[in-house]
Amino acid sequence: MADISEPALQAAAKKLAQLVPSAHKVETFLCDVSKEDQVEAMIAKVEPWGGVDIMFNNAGIMHSKDADAIDTPEGIWNLTMDINVKGVWYGSKHAILSLRKNNKDKGSIINTASVVALVGSATPQLAYTASKGAVLAMTRELAIVHAREG
Repeated sequence: MADISEPALQAAAKKLAQLVPSAHKVETFLCDVSKEDQVEAMIAKVEPWGGVDIMFNNAGIMHSKDADAIDTPEGIWNLTMDINVKGVWYGSKHAILSLRKNNKDKGSIINTASVVALVGSATPQLAYTASKGAVLAMTRELAIVHAREG
């Protein structure tokens, strides 16, 4: 399991141990998904286990300062895109490289988008909505391009 927050990781590991006592081997990894080198290092950590089988790109933010086209600060736009879009790209990229490295012809990459990727939102959250639309489109493209690899 990976997260940007050590306390969140420890809480999740504790909860997993409680819910799935048969999960004997669980490792945690601090990772900021907006930083490719950290995502690459996270994936490298599972290489001794035979690499990635399933990648769940679920990190994301919806910042309180995200607003409409007029009031969303550029810094909030960039932060949202870095985490919500680049994070999914980096996770997918390095998962695919791990699958290839380990000669796997089956694997899954799961990316979390949102209903706002399809219908927009009544609440102003332009950067979040745009980022989730990007995740949906990117996921479709990844599926088409990499389906032949399994």
